[in-house]
Amino acid sequence: MMDVEQFIKRLEAQNKLPDTTEAQREANAYRIKCIKLINRPKTPEEPYVRLDPVSERLKDPNFTCTLSSLLQR
Repeated sequence: MMDVEQFIKRLEAQNKLPDTTEAQREANAYRIKCIKLINRPKTPEEPYVRLDPVSERLKDPNFTCTLSSLLQR
């Protein structure tokens, strides 16, 4: 498979050619944008904390589990 950098350079070179249509230039620009987004460095992941509403409710009788409370965590 072709290296990502080489592929982007090939698309940019194709955009500079005078016989490339405007639609193809837009498609190439979109492909370059997507490739850069897919291959960007990943952010460090936050540890996943699983919330078990049943056990939390058994621990604390006043515990309520709502969608908004889950999103705030």
